Amino acid sequence: MFLKRTLTGAVFFLFFGVWISSSLANDAGEKHDEPGEPKLSIVRPNPNDVSDMAFIRGGKFVRGSTFEENQTAFKMCRKNDRSCKLWWFSDEYPLKLVMLQTYLIDIYEVSNEKYLEFVQATGHPPALDDSCATDACREGNLWKESSFPSKIRRQPVTQVSWYDAQVYCKWRGKRLPTEAEWEKAARGPSGSIYPWGNAFPKGRATFKRKWQGLHTMTNVGSYPNGVSVYGVHDMAGNVWEWVSDWMAPGYQVSQTPIDPKGPTSGVMKVRRGGAYSDNVVAMATGYRDWSHPSSRFFSDIGFRCTINVKGKFRSGLTTQD
Repeated sequence: MFLKRTLTGAVFFLFFGVWISSSLANDAGEKHDEPGEPKLSIVRPNPNDVSDMAFIRGGKFVRGSTFEENQTAFKMCRKNDRSCKLWWFSDEYPLKLVMLQTYLIDIYEVSNEKYLEFVQATGHPPALDDSCATDACREGNLWKESSFPSKIRRQPVTQVSWYDAQVYCKWRGKRLPTEAEWEKAARGPSGSIYPWGNAFPKGRATFKRKWQGLHTMTNVGSYPNGVSVYGVHDMAGNVWEWVSDWMAPGYQVSQTPIDPKGPTSGVMKVRRGGAYSDNVVAMATGYRDWSHPSSRFFSDIGFRCTINVKGKFRSGLTTQD
């Protein structure tokens, strides 16, 4: 919750204003260019190999949280962090019924060894914050050029920007999940508080840890009793995960309830799932945060990929949104 802790209310409303201005500009036909993608190598993995992905059946799904749930989360947050503010949770409501297509999502977060395959095959920059100028900034740099200690090979890759994650998924023949896809894979159709249900996260996720170098994060898949109902690992704790959506101040500004993809433009990209450094509140499946898509200096943001499954939608929406 680093960004939410440091972002004041004034800055939040400034972000809201910039987001609205950006959206209006986009509606007027103005295009917003994103940084160019590097050329990808012709050496690609087999796009038909989905053995490491979980099947998420399409259909109705209720995303978000109620105001009462937000108040409960706020009170819990205050017990751990006196600087906690209720508005940190205001972007989780209202509840919204959406329809998603059937899709596959990576069972595990992308690991260092998987990302190294990508770096070696494409020449893409390694997972490293090359903007560091101080020892404090270098704290999270576990890679050295295109290598890293063997101990972290199965830990989730970090210090990758949203653009890095996007290009990796494209190279794999996949894409970043939408925020709605991520949330459904995490909480299941019943809307549980945590990926595994409503039980406290102790022994089910890596959270509330200080930086310990190579020993900070755990290998992907280390908590078999912390998987979601769909069999997806580590959707709470360890590292935040980039999703494809631009950040909107609340779900009330979302577009279509059918396969929503968030705003068409914005300033910040959404990240979900909480990280090793966060308290229990960020482990909740409805909790949202955001970062600038170009940021590479975070040692607690990783990602996973998804892919469409061709087929029809399940039964249509029949309730009001």
